[in-house]
Amino acid sequence: DLENENGPDVWQIQVMKAIKNDLDVQKDSCRVSVASGHGIGKTALISWIVLWFMSTRANPQIVVTAGTESQLKTKTWRELSKWHKMARNKHWFNWTATKFYQVDNEETWFAAAIPWSANNPDAFQGTHEESGTLIVYDEGSAIDDTIWEATEGAMTSTGAIWIAFGNPVRNTGRFKECFNRYKHRWHNFQIDSRKSKKANKSQINEWVEDHGEDSDWVRIRVRGVFPRSGLSEFIPIDFVEKAMKYKVDHKVSRFQPL
Repeated sequence: DLENENGPDVWQIQVMKAIKNDLDVQKDSCRVSVASGHGIGKTALISWIVLWFMSTRANPQIVVTAGTESQLKTKTWRELSKWHKMARNKHWFNWTATKFYQVDNEETWFAAAIPWSANNPDAFQGTHEESGTLIVYDEGSAIDDTIWEATEGAMTSTGAIWIAFGNPVRNTGRFKECFNRYKHRWHNFQIDSRKSKKANKSQINEWVEDHGEDSDWVRIRVRGVFPRSGLSEFIPIDFVEKAMKYKVDHKVSRFQPL
């Protein structure tokens, strides 16, 4: 299946190196966020990371979720099945619709596909395992802030890894804050689909032609940039951010209308 492939994309290598470097220097935890356009291979990389973690940690704690239950089942978890079948050590593991486990230790050595619910964040609390903790968010922009807050507790385990991938569909929320308020805690990557090996370039060019390079449609689906406006916003967020940085001489402004 991979005979015509020449290896991971550049951005995928960068993400894996960021994780490796944090582990090499024995950081307490590693957090990686990727905002991108469509079709760059995010779910493939998620599958590689889960397979690597399962193969190199005994009895790890791995939780995988996605923006919607449908996304989790039909895209994220399905992609893991595909890469499991191609893995050289596939005989170590079994894949089911909700669980991916080591054949001799189903009860303690597994990754779980868990849909999130804002009314029940408990499934994401208390996720600790000294042998290894991995939290995966696919389409993190759609995951409620209460789940992000519950997951914070898992990061107290030494060497815990938290990856959050997705299209930047909302200009508010914790996924956005990975690139702003909390950017000092995360390895941030913003990937333009046009620079990806796998993206459908002809489709992307049509989007740019139809909607314009700087439209929110292209920002979200192609450039991996957060939209200017939320659904209920009158003033675009980039206007607000620019105004917050603007410095006005008091000697001038005091004579201006309020």
